[in-house]
Amino acid sequence: MDQPGRKVSGKDLASTLDIPNGAAGVAGVLAWPARHCAAVNRVGPWRWEYRSEEDKTYYWIDPEVASLFQKVRN
Repeated sequence: MDQPGRKVSGKDLASTLDIPNGAAGVAGVLAWPARHCAAVNRVGPWRWEYRSEEDKTYYWIDPEVASLFQKVRN
């Protein structure tokens, strides 16, 4: 939320947040919220892209979403 729009690799995100199993662990952590969002016809507040040439997935939060979470946090 502190760096909206900045794309972070799953590996780096896992390392920063101490999520076991690296990038696969990040995908696993986001799987349940994604399912709950889908159940009510919504998408998760995060965005992601897979770059096949790097074999990496990147995640980020759009500035508008980050702003809302920052307001709630404060």
